Amino acid sequence: MKQLLLVMLSFLFAAQVSAACPQNISFGDIPFEKNSSYFDSRYAKQLQTLIKKTQADSGYLLLEFPLYKGETDKKIRDYNLWLANRRIERVKTFLTKADYNQPVVTKLLTASKEDTRTLSLHWCQQGESETTIASTVDPSRHQLK
Repeated sequence: MKQLLLVMLSFLFAAQVSAACPQNISFGDIPFEKNSSYFDSRYAKQLQTLIKKTQADSGYLLLEFPLYKGETDKKIRDYNLWLANRRIERVKTFLTKADYNQPVVTKLLTASKEDTRTLSLHWCQQGESETTIASTVDPSRHQLK
């Protein structure tokens, strides 16, 4: 049983996971004030438009937030990471309260060359024929005796 668990865990960590967005539709950006996780009400209207246009579509929403890589103070880096996550959560909470039922993927870009406070909104369109293949290996080959 331990060996089977180890084999399964090795598959989980074998490759880096990244959100692929082949048909990226940009819905703009949401800027934040310095040291704040709240966004202006006009961006709530922008999110409402996004909800209306994507609610019945097939795909997922990608939220990207860049973190400036040039910060050298560890406490400030930790604070910026906390604040970035807080900003993302504010947008996700807004979407949840609006009964948005599409998948939402978040991505922190940790090597940004600019110090910005902007969350980017991308709709990742998926066609009817697109499928995800989890594994092409016969599961019986991984059974340990």
